[in-house]
Amino acid sequence: MAFTSQEFLRGTVASWLAFNGLFAVTMAVLGAVTHDPAWGSLSGALALLLIYVVPISLVVSGIVTLLCCGAAWALGRRLRRTPSVLRHLIGYAGLGAVIGTVVIGGYQLVTLHAVDLTNWLALLVLACSAAALPLGWAWAVRRARRIDAGLIRTPRVDPDTAADDVV
Repeated sequence: MAFTSQEFLRGTVASWLAFNGLFAVTMAVLGAVTHDPAWGSLSGALALLLIYVVPISLVVSGIVTLLCCGAAWALGRRLRRTPSVLRHLIGYAGLGAVIGTVVIGGYQLVTLHAVDLTNWLALLVLACSAAALPLGWAWAVRRARRIDAGLIRTPRVDPDTAADDVV
């Protein structure tokens, strides 16, 4: 499998979006299932979730994505000659699980909590992280294959024209 920088960027952005989508949806579902009416209306609780949790998740996961994209790049380079889709999925799921574990462990150390990877929020972050990387990889591969098959037209950039435009 080819592994270009554009494909890597697409996969990275897709993984970041997949994590945030999965995290927001599961937080909303868990909030709805475990909602206590004594705390107010369900719609108010879900609105607070959208106002506070989603933006924080976007920023924190963006920083984590930037810090960990080197590991994903190294894994992609290592797997580029491996034709097995299952190995790619397992590799990226494993990397996502490791990243989720490091983030949760780091958060708990910074906040001076005992490291506990069994609480519900830690498990949620771990599961979303482990699922997001293979989802991003799969989307990037699907798009690359569609481009290779001519199903998606990409603008062809002439290097000479691009250089002339700069001048």
